[in-house]
Amino acid sequence: MKIIVFASFLVVLGVFIFATQVPVDITPDKVSAAVSEAISLSEVPVDEEVMEQAVKNAITILEKGQRTRLKYLAAAYIVIWLVFMLYVLRLGQQQQQLDQRLAQLEQTSVTVTSNQ
Repeated sequence: MKIIVFASFLVVLGVFIFATQVPVDITPDKVSAAVSEAISLSEVPVDEEVMEQAVKNAITILEKGQRTRLKYLAAAYIVIWLVFMLYVLRLGQQQQQLDQRLAQLEQTSVTVTSNQ
């Protein structure tokens, strides 16, 4: 039972580490290409450098928010896992106590039966 709890803890820890890493595949080249395309489709004159900086700032803000949300999600998952594992461990303890009590009752029953 304890091995299962330990193994599941390692899995949860791995998920936490994996979930808090935000993959960033937006390169400066992609930003420049997207800005150039948007400006070429625009009917209003726009300063390309200002637009590119605004896009980079927006991406930074979104990535930061995504990291925060992922950390909260992983933390909630860990809390739920801990509560569940504590419940399972408690059930295991109660099962052992019930088994001990049953063994005592069987022994008492055998003793009473043999004395009669």
